[in-house]
Amino acid sequence: MHKHITLLFLLGLCSTAFAVKCVTVTNNAGNQSKKLCVVDQDRQCFCLSKTQTNTIKGVNGGDIKLFWSNDCKGNYKAIGPNEQISGAQWVNSVSLGASGSSYYDGFCPNWYTA
Repeated sequence: MHKHITLLFLLGLCSTAFAVKCVTVTNNAGNQSKKLCVVDQDRQCFCLSKTQTNTIKGVNGGDIKLFWSNDCKGNYKAIGPNEQISGAQWVNSVSLGASGSSYYDGFCPNWYTA
């Protein structure tokens, strides 16, 4: 009995220590999607300019910003951590995670094939 309680307690600690924040990107046809995630207090920029994007849905995504640029700079639209938007073809990059500035490393694949 005590082993089970200890294990549940440790699992609870692990799940709160490493919060995963994600967005799911889905194409126009709805037949391809990709979940992009960051861990804990990180904030990252994901380039989407080579990825067909119709729907973007936050999955406990933290502070989510959708950008017209491909490097998460300039004008953006903020959405809630679990909000979904459709008609997102205009989005060329997304930053998510903890509040603050995101880092863009220049990597810009088609996320459905990466």
